[in-house]
Amino acid sequence: MTLQKNKGVLLFAKNNPDFNYIKQAKVSATLAKHYLNVPVALVTPKDECDEDISLFDHVIDWKDKVEEINTRPMYIDGKFKKVSWHNLDRLTAYDVSPFDETILIDSDYLIQNDVLNSVWGSNAPMLMNTHTRIPSEHQQHIYELVIEDGFPKVHWFTVMYFRKCKETQDWFEVAKYVKENYDFYKKTFRIPYAYYRNDITASIASHIIGGFRDDYIKSLPARQINSFNTEHILEVAKDKIIVNTDTIPVLLKNTNVHCLNKHEIERNYDKFMEIYS
Repeated sequence: MTLQKNKGVLLFAKNNPDFNYIKQAKVSATLAKHYLNVPVALVTPKDECDEDISLFDHVIDWKDKVEEINTRPMYIDGKFKKVSWHNLDRLTAYDVSPFDETILIDSDYLIQNDVLNSVWGSNAPMLMNTHTRIPSEHQQHIYELVIEDGFPKVHWFTVMYFRKCKETQDWFEVAKYVKENYDFYKKTFRIPYAYYRNDITASIASHIIGGFRDDYIKSLPARQINSFNTEHILEVAKDKIIVNTDTIPVLLKNTNVHCLNKHEIERNYDKFMEIYS
């Protein structure tokens, strides 16, 4: 008998003193289940988790993984603060995913439509966005201002589709190698960030595997929309949120959004769960 291929969403979450990533992941998972109707797996250290995580279909224990800590400035309580968080292990997603086809998402990614369901059965081994915008306008990044020539197109590791195959496995192995030798690649590609970013590692890995071209990985069907960490959620309702941007309030209806102000997800946790649970 031929086994049926399975598919699902994968998240990584480990709390730190500033953010409750498990709580964020529960919101993200609940939205994913509602709109995509697929199982969701969580990678987390079980012995450190005091939250109810029964909503996840798979819980993968993090305790056997090598713990690495990243540090970067984050906007908290009206000011920027240097915080530590645990996101370097996401390159193990291929190894730990229980699914044949996986949508890997950040815990602060809010799904508000079923567009990502169109990736299942894709001929492409991987899909990841290389263009972004903010809720109110086109997004311009520091690397667009500082570096134009010689810098690979940034691949947003916030959301990634992949299926289990040799091409994907090879990509993840190259990405791990880039991370292990990040100082070298940071100098080689003139990376303008002082801290480590998975997005940049994904960009360089794709650039290398693609023969030093930037079209190796195709884009997802859902746009990459980043709500800045200074923006606040004004309202949560079915199929939509309203975000207070630096210019005007913006309605994000039936639109997926990367909510960089993570505290806003935690602050609206009860409302999200009331609507979608």
